[in-house]
Amino acid sequence: MAIDTSWRWIAWTILGIGGLIAAGGVSMGLGNLRHVLYGERADGVVTEIVRDGDMYAPVVRFRLPQGETVEVKDLGSGAPDFSAGDAVAVLYLPESPRDFRLDTFERLWLVPIIVTGFGGFWLMFGSIAWALSRNADLALVGERAFSLISLSALVIGVFVLWSAVDLYASGGRARGTVTEIRESRSIVSEEVTTPDGREVRRDVERTSFAPIVRFTTPEGREIEFHGRGGSGAAFTAGEMVNVVYDRSQPGHARIVSFVDLWLPAAVSFAVALIFGAAVRLSRWSRRRATG
Repeated sequence: MAIDTSWRWIAWTILGIGGLIAAGGVSMGLGNLRHVLYGERADGVVTEIVRDGDMYAPVVRFRLPQGETVEVKDLGSGAPDFSAGDAVAVLYLPESPRDFRLDTFERLWLVPIIVTGFGGFWLMFGSIAWALSRNADLALVGERAFSLISLSALVIGVFVLWSAVDLYASGGRARGTVTEIRESRSIVSEEVTTPDGREVRRDVERTSFAPIVRFTTPEGREIEFHGRGGSGAAFTAGEMVNVVYDRSQPGHARIVSFVDLWLPAAVSFAVALIFGAAVRLSRWSRRRATG
């Protein structure tokens, strides 16, 4: 009984955290939905990209129906998702034009989806803990959790692959130059085994390297974007690379390489395959044990 009570407290804690995170994501999505449903639309242009440390924020100018020009700065991101000169659609509230959203999937829905999905995983683990507190079959609970993870990874993989294929098939081509290699450092904790057999936790500094690439479109626009980072420096400053970019928004660009174009989809499908195979193996083992 004490074990069940402990699991119940753990379950309530995890469910509470997951509920708060998911509620935050839903709240963000509803705030953006308000602009979609009740906001006015205006054609805007990105006048510049303001860099503040490692963050890049687009400055957008648009005109109100009365003729007044409004210039606003949107939230920053870790890599520039726009370039100066990009045409963008702006959704603003008529009573407060500076309360605005940029009408792109990434700016409207990507962050709420990620936050809500992260909260959903907390809720899933909380549900597992609750099931354990009710003496549920651990194998059956694990199969359902692994099935959900496999299905989620599969959906993400299909979406990412579709986006990459669309960019590769219809995007423009250019030669770009790696202007610099951006280093990012983070501290992670890991468990290691000492020579005497003890398990200890230590902080380890991890460094990732991301190439910053600049290229020029046929219209003469100079575009800068970030390639995907990794634990090793795959490129060097001054190196020439092939680039594929969205013709309507050249800031959405990728280096023509497996890592930049296809690796995210490959990782998603690998996760889906591994967890799906684990579910099949568990079911096969249970049938064999009861057969």
